[in-house]
Amino acid sequence: MRWTRLTPREARRMPWKNGGGTTLELAVEPADATVDTGFAWRLSSAEVALSGPFSAFPGLERTLLLLAGDGFRLDFGGRGVVTLDQPLEPVRFSGDWPAEATLLGGPCVDFNLMADPARCRARLEVLRLDAARRLALGARTVLLFVGRGVASVPALDLHLGHGHLLRVEGGTGDLALVPGYGGASVILVEVD
Repeated sequence: MRWTRLTPREARRMPWKNGGGTTLELAVEPADATVDTGFAWRLSSAEVALSGPFSAFPGLERTLLLLAGDGFRLDFGGRGVVTLDQPLEPVRFSGDWPAEATLLGGPCVDFNLMADPARCRARLEVLRLDAARRLALGARTVLLFVGRGVASVPALDLHLGHGHLLRVEGGTGDLALVPGYGGASVILVEVD
């Protein structure tokens, strides 16, 4: 099993595809992929400071979650409107869809999974931990992002703070996650 931890300070800051803001790239596959070269999948977190259009990512499936702030409304034109105002509640949509965001209050922070269904299969689940939990390591790549609280991984002698990402590859069996005092919410992403 190979693993790496990334803290928010170590994430790569890059401009949005449409130039409207910046994002923290947490993980991408392949590792040297860019928005221009394309990728199989990417995890990122961004501050949405102003209302405006979302970047288009044709051919990709997107899953978006609110991490902090009042959130925003996403208008997909003829495909409907979704309000992202509850923390850690995923919204899934096609990167082909035009999307216009309208802030519900001040700036907010989101978490974004983008995956190319022609190159991989990605699954996202939010784990709300109030006790230790064992995770099966069946996927090729397992990513754990701490969205609330703190968590530890005893088998790796690792403490994950808010905003930390753990990437595990080639693992078999299971891995225990233990929440800190007051519990934790961890975004689990599995990619095959």
